[in-house]
Amino acid sequence: MKKVVILFALVLMYNSLLAQSEDNSEPNTSVITLIILNDNGEVLIKRATIGWITIGAFYEQRQTINEVIASLTNKYGVSISKPELKGVFTYKFGFNNSLSVRQFYVAKSTTNDLPKNKNVEFHWVPKNEAIEKFSGTVPSLGQMVEQILDYPQVVWGGSFLINRENEKTTSEQTEDFYPISDPSTYRTSPSYSTSSSNPLIERTLQNYMEGSSYNKLDMLESAFTDNATLYLTNKDGLFKLYTPKEYTGFFKNADRDEFNGRYAKILEIEQVKDIATAKVEITGPAREWVYIDLFLLKKFEGDWKIISKTATRLDDPKQNSVLFILSNAHFYGDTKISTGNSFSEIVNAYDVFKNAGYSVDFLSPKGGAVPLAYINTSDDMSKKYLYDTAFMNALKNTKSPSEINASKYKAVQYIGGGSAMFGVPENKEIQKIAMDVYEKHNGIISSVCHGTAGIVNLKTKDGKYLVDGKRVSGYPDDYENKSEPYFKTFPFLIKKTIEERGGSFRFSERGKFTLEVDGRLVTGQNFQSSKPVSLKILELISLNKE
Repeated sequence: MKKVVILFALVLMYNSLLAQSEDNSEPNTSVITLIILNDNGEVLIKRATIGWITIGAFYEQRQTINEVIASLTNKYGVSISKPELKGVFTYKFGFNNSLSVRQFYVAKSTTNDLPKNKNVEFHWVPKNEAIEKFSGTVPSLGQMVEQILDYPQVVWGGSFLINRENEKTTSEQTEDFYPISDPSTYRTSPSYSTSSSNPLIERTLQNYMEGSSYNKLDMLESAFTDNATLYLTNKDGLFKLYTPKEYTGFFKNADRDEFNGRYAKILEIEQVKDIATAKVEITGPAREWVYIDLFLLKKFEGDWKIISKTATRLDDPKQNSVLFILSNAHFYGDTKISTGNSFSEIVNAYDVFKNAGYSVDFLSPKGGAVPLAYINTSDDMSKKYLYDTAFMNALKNTKSPSEINASKYKAVQYIGGGSAMFGVPENKEIQKIAMDVYEKHNGIISSVCHGTAGIVNLKTKDGKYLVDGKRVSGYPDDYENKSEPYFKTFPFLIKKTIEERGGSFRFSERGKFTLEVDGRLVTGQNFQSSKPVSLKILELISLNKE
């Protein structure tokens, strides 16, 4: 798969600007903000007294933008490619009545190294972590960064009101994000698109999602045409036709601008010229309930509107579901040696469960997109799912631990690949989810190849290791290339650790596989065991029902 390499250097002088006094002789200012990702797609962040921010500078009239950017790169010792303008945002400061214009530029790192200025603490972090840290400093910074990182083809505009409450900086978005650039600059195809690449469509869906999640009736209604048709099943189980006004009336008694417990995200968009279909997931806290909304959209006078909607509820307690556990690690440890989750193991297991009528969810420590490895487009199974938009979108939007309700799942499966050694085994939240499935809901724990690394730290409620006294398989230490740099990054060895914790580790000669079943623990040696492991899980689930 094609590696997208963008380095975002976010340049923002929050320290100075937020500390302006009310008698500032120059109340209106401009700030240059660079956006730079490294080759891993990680964002450069800087520690400041107010929290995590980006590097930046005031733009003085006697300077050109290039001079400001050059002074920043020299000051911090960072080497970047030519920046491109990606956002122009307005800040109004309520505590001193000043105004600031923030220009965001995007550039690529030419070295992937941290800045050379040792007097400042810098880190490369994944996008989601960067957004979280920025939002913790000033919410608006996280919002702007997220918008630009999600839609890098567009130049964005928007406005915020900044205030101080109890010595903490707060922000309120006073103008929704809107594209400044011509729509043709971000349309991927003039006739057809299978991705969520059109931000105008997404803006309409965002109005629907935010309006329905925060009881913003005007915003919600604005997403629809006046004569839109909504075919929905009401609380009495009757299938009825509703107008947009009738639908927004469902929210009229709720507190305006208060979150009502509906979590929403876009799953899929398909566009053909001036029409589009979209799929949105709506969930309750801990996924206690799940709806899928389907939309038909039409472009009117340059704007997109929903012309029809229907929905279905997914959280049938009788539905069988399995949870696949993956890693967010793109590299072996702190090296630049690429790794990923085994695509072969994912698709071979997934295919078994889908053919049996199961739903499959994907979980990773941080949620979001996960790295993939061992993709063979000559393999029919891999090709089948590589070009499956819904499947690949699920891997792009894996769930985080906070989104998982363990009671939903009959089994968990730890996927292998080099990534499995990092981030998953030590994650306490994932450990709890797996053991809740196993102990509270009589479910099955399974692993394949290096995925067995994920089960070494699992403990039962009596404090014993899950593998203690059990037969276990996985990728054996004996077959690792111990002279290669990747091996030196391993935080532990699978076979050695399993045996130290009371397990009996089993494996076959290279090119063959071992399948071990010990109670409700099912493990396989390598990618060839993905299908047998999954078939065995189905068999055990069937026996549990009996």
